[in-house]
Amino acid sequence: MNELSVTDRESILGLLRLGWSIRRVARETGRRHETIRRYGQEAGILQPRLGPAKPPTPAKVPTDFEPLAKPATGAEASGARISRSSAREHAAFIEAELDKGRNSVAIYQDLVEHHGYDGSYDAVKRFARRVRPSDPKVSCRFETELGWEAQVDYGEGAPTRDARTGKHRKPRLFVMTLSASRHAFRKVVARSSQQTWCELHEEAFAYFGGAPKTIRLDNLREGVVGPDLYDPELNGLYAAMLGHYGVIAIPCRPYAPDLKGKVESAVGYTQSTALKGRRFESHEEQNLFLQRWNERWAFTRIHGTTKRQVRAMFEEERPALMPLPPTRFEYYRIVERRVHGDAHIEVDGAYYSAPPRYVGTGVVVHVGRLWLRIIDPRSKQCVREHVTTDRGRRRTVESDLPKQTPPQVHRLIAHVGAAGPSARAFARAMESEHGALALRSLFGLADLIKRYGREHVDRACALAMSAGTIRLRFLRKALTLNTIPSLLDQHDVIESITTYRKHFAILVQGVPTDDQ
Repeated sequence: MNELSVTDRESILGLLRLGWSIRRVARETGRRHETIRRYGQEAGILQPRLGPAKPPTPAKVPTDFEPLAKPATGAEASGARISRSSAREHAAFIEAELDKGRNSVAIYQDLVEHHGYDGSYDAVKRFARRVRPSDPKVSCRFETELGWEAQVDYGEGAPTRDARTGKHRKPRLFVMTLSASRHAFRKVVARSSQQTWCELHEEAFAYFGGAPKTIRLDNLREGVVGPDLYDPELNGLYAAMLGHYGVIAIPCRPYAPDLKGKVESAVGYTQSTALKGRRFESHEEQNLFLQRWNERWAFTRIHGTTKRQVRAMFEEERPALMPLPPTRFEYYRIVERRVHGDAHIEVDGAYYSAPPRYVGTGVVVHVGRLWLRIIDPRSKQCVREHVTTDRGRRRTVESDLPKQTPPQVHRLIAHVGAAGPSARAFARAMESEHGALALRSLFGLADLIKRYGREHVDRACALAMSAGTIRLRFLRKALTLNTIPSLLDQHDVIESITTYRKHFAILVQGVPTDDQ
């Protein structure tokens, strides 16, 4: 007679002490009724049966004179079983409550409180299942090609002593499972971050000796910053790290973790088999234990689904993994900065130049240990790269230095040019004549537009251009007159303005103008 282990025997006795029936304990533990009854009687929890056991009834062999018994139909067989249930007398109530969508627990509670039911909950549950049998859940098993996919997830490790507080806390258990061979990499970390999540992937790739073509993951923040059914957004650092290895990330649909069931099963297998009931004094101790257990037991086991050894399947999958690059990924921080008026950004107290067209706008900055990259937020392209420097120092590219006309002048010209074509021509003439000094005059022109309106300023600019003067004072005086005559190119009596300009030049300077 086979004896159970101490753990299995104590589990059976503990359930019996809770008042569970032999049938329920057998269903929960997978042990035979006779085994459970024997251990329960030995422990004094169950009473031995009185009288000799009833001998089995021999099978009746039909003769030529006795017809074969007609097998009972499903309804008759079900009715025979239901008739022996203690919940049979409450069949109408149970069926009515099931029609309302209530579960067996709620029905059992109502039967006890309002109908004087003294039977067990299991009887109600079995009766409900026979009356309203539930449709079995149909699952689709995903089979993948060799080297095609790996699945990753976090779980909880075994309690580990915190060196700072001295208390035992559960660390995060990282597991990456190759979908074809089921070989897995396991490691615990005290806490997670974007970089930690990426470094664990790299350690797993190095452990396998190659990288899969795709990674299936859940929508945790370290990997996916914008979960979406059709267009998920990956974490920038995570996407860059996977791109370094040529791996494509495939996030699961929101609230659909069963799409990565292989790693979910691996996490549960690790927790229940390797770490259950254990405590460790450090994370290094737990990782060393997981490494030994993984190589000794998990790697050599016969997988329950494939019915093959994991080691043998991994030897077939290893050549299909993608080769690793010669260097590991270089990590960096991702920050956002605004480009100052001198076409520089400030990062960690140092200043780095950016193309002048980005002045006044925001850019994305990737900050590494020895380098810094400025990224266009729209195109996601690198527009400038620098070597990092000390606090207070500058890194400037010659082409990023502002020209004679600062970038603000162009924006002001576009702003005042919206007042009309004459205002636009006047502003450009100011830029070509005064250069960088036109900045203050353009601010004054923008102030006049605000005070007098676009139409009046545009007419005043047309008058100034006709008079050949590019002075803000002329515009201000013309606008204060409050009446600006419309200009005519030709008149029957009055000569054109060009004629008066020539006469005025002769009288003042004594020489004719160029257009004489």
